Amino acid sequence: MDEYIEKKIDLRDYLRVLIKRRWIIMTIFALVVLFVAVNTFTAVLIYKGTSRILIEKERPNLLSIQDVSYGWTDPEFYETQYKIIESRAVARNVIQRLDLENSLEFFPEPQDNIVSNIKGWIRETLQGVKGWIKSIIKTEETKTKGVEQATDHDAPDSGLVSAFIGRIEVSPVQESWLVDVSVSARDPVMAARMTNELVRAYIDQNLETKLMAAKDAVEWLNERIDEEREKVEVAEKALLRYKEKHQIITGFSSDAENITAQKLAELNNQVVEAESHRVEAETRYRQAISLKGTPDMLDSIPEVLSNDLVNEIKKIEVTLFNRMSELSKKYGRKHPKMVAIASELKELKKRKAVEAKRVVNSLKNEYKLALAREESLKQALAQQKDESLNLNKKAVQFGVLQREAESSRHMYELLIKRFKETSLIEEMKTGNIRVIDKAEVPQAPVGPNKNRNLMLAVVLGLTLGMGLAFFLEYLDNTIKLPDEIKEQLKIPFLGPVPIFSPDGIPMNGHKDLVTIHDPKSTASEAYRSIRTGILYSSVDTAPQVIMMTSSGPLEGKTVSSSNMAVVMAKSESKVLLMDCDMRRPRVHKLFSIDREIGLSSILAGTSNIKGAIVPSPVKGLDILPVGPIPPNPSEILGSKRMRQFINALRKKYARIIIDSPPVSSITDAAVLARMVDSVMLVIRAGETPRPVIEYSLEQLKTVNANIMGAILNAVSVGWDSYYYYHYYYDYYGKDRERRKRNLRKG
Repeated sequence: MDEYIEKKIDLRDYLRVLIKRRWIIMTIFALVVLFVAVNTFTAVLIYKGTSRILIEKERPNLLSIQDVSYGWTDPEFYETQYKIIESRAVARNVIQRLDLENSLEFFPEPQDNIVSNIKGWIRETLQGVKGWIKSIIKTEETKTKGVEQATDHDAPDSGLVSAFIGRIEVSPVQESWLVDVSVSARDPVMAARMTNELVRAYIDQNLETKLMAAKDAVEWLNERIDEEREKVEVAEKALLRYKEKHQIITGFSSDAENITAQKLAELNNQVVEAESHRVEAETRYRQAISLKGTPDMLDSIPEVLSNDLVNEIKKIEVTLFNRMSELSKKYGRKHPKMVAIASELKELKKRKAVEAKRVVNSLKNEYKLALAREESLKQALAQQKDESLNLNKKAVQFGVLQREAESSRHMYELLIKRFKETSLIEEMKTGNIRVIDKAEVPQAPVGPNKNRNLMLAVVLGLTLGMGLAFFLEYLDNTIKLPDEIKEQLKIPFLGPVPIFSPDGIPMNGHKDLVTIHDPKSTASEAYRSIRTGILYSSVDTAPQVIMMTSSGPLEGKTVSSSNMAVVMAKSESKVLLMDCDMRRPRVHKLFSIDREIGLSSILAGTSNIKGAIVPSPVKGLDILPVGPIPPNPSEILGSKRMRQFINALRKKYARIIIDSPPVSSITDAAVLARMVDSVMLVIRAGETPRPVIEYSLEQLKTVNANIMGAILNAVSVGWDSYYYYHYYYDYYGKDRERRKRNLRKG
């Protein structure tokens, strides 16, 4: 798992960006400050007239029946008033009153001077650009629309109205109902006049709005009163017709409802009692009927037992039974006396049976009477219920009609009352806005604020300049620092090579061979430092065959390979510099040698090694030029003969430096990378884009090249550069002395 390493922020990096882009920052800063200064010191003085007014809260209540609190406690009330002051209607009223269409305040005479002409040209240019942008961003909807109705902004005086509104300033006084209204102008007298007229126009419009509202309310109330009057008449007539139809005289009161309920309760109680009585009579009757078939059992019926005649008969029977018992002791059963008593008993039994039947008949009659009474009471109860329901229906409909009539009458009376109040408000013509302080002619201008404008110009100029500098730096994707090589390219950093400019060029040398004709310079010291890093790059042995290449042309690979060969030759026993750039060879030019016989001649078999290799002015350094340019460089460089040739050279030289073509342009470098021990990539600081370098590294990795690292070439070591190694290089070589001499000359 990779550990996250937070990159430290170095303020010196930001300082280097500012120093590098200082001319851009200074240019933007100067333009902004100059532009603001010219506008500030040539601008017309602006005066401001201020009037203080009092806006009281009010409760109009024009149409509200109970409690319409428009603007009473609404926090948006005052914001609405401020917008009304700045409205186009009020502004247009002021313009008409003061005839501002013909005023020099808004239509000054053109001035014929350089500053005015420049400002006019800038203004026209900006307006043209603005119109061009508007025409570009116009939506399809506006393109397809037909001819529309003209809005307020399309009016002839729209521009003047907008200009006047732009001069208005409304400032509420904290924790009060006071408001300061200000208008700016070139003329102090006109500033006071426009301010006072604006306040008067606002008050007049507010009063006019209120009166118009009252007038509209009166008209609306008139219409509603007529409507409600008709509703009252209709409702009362409907109620009267209903009373006549149903013969209702006094209406439906709660007493009538109570009486009806009481009647229903009494009838219901009577029905319950009659039903109970009928059930009792029916029970006795049913019991008597069930015993009618057994006359002897009739005596068990309670009504029979309680009958006086039956009891009297029973007493006589008891007496006769007692006498029969006494006579039976003296006479036989057929004795006349005994027969007479038996006959008398038989007669009494018949009489008792007849009386029992009569009692049963009386029970039947009693049952029928109870049943008839029950049915009669039930019919009366049902009839009373029907009457109560009908009465309730009448009462409901009657109540509806009565409430409609009363509601219509009440609404009518309220509208009459509100109509009188509104008419009174219309006649009063009073407002809730008062002027506390009128605007006076200002004695001193309020603008332009020169100190503030210049301060803002300084801040804005620096901000824009630094912002543009950092933006350009953000867009710059070139490699400039060693850390970028390590962190972004993921390869070792071998060292920097500063920009060098030798004092003199020798007759038989080239200015780029700084290690020969200026060995004490910082550039020579840089090459020696890189050489030391290469020699000690490996614990066992340093790479013998080193190829130096670059991502693209003009990055200094040939110069770097030549100077590296020189410094290695001064520390090695034998070094060979091979020019393998068969596209644009340049090594022979640096060392001023002939390239007619060289590497291509050896590979083609037209020459041997001794005839092609040329000794250089540096002891221990031999040069192998490219030779004639072949038509197929890639095939020649990638051939088996080339590999054998390099292996043969390994036995003769301690170090072999190969100058190859750029990687991203052609495949020559990738072909050679497979035959060498290590590859060094030359990167020109601040010029080579990172994607190009990354692509070159991918090409080399594809052929499994051993990438030793990268050299950062053409590094600026001045005081305004990114690079901090100049602090080191100033201590060595002639560069320090050269700078001192230049300073003395200056």
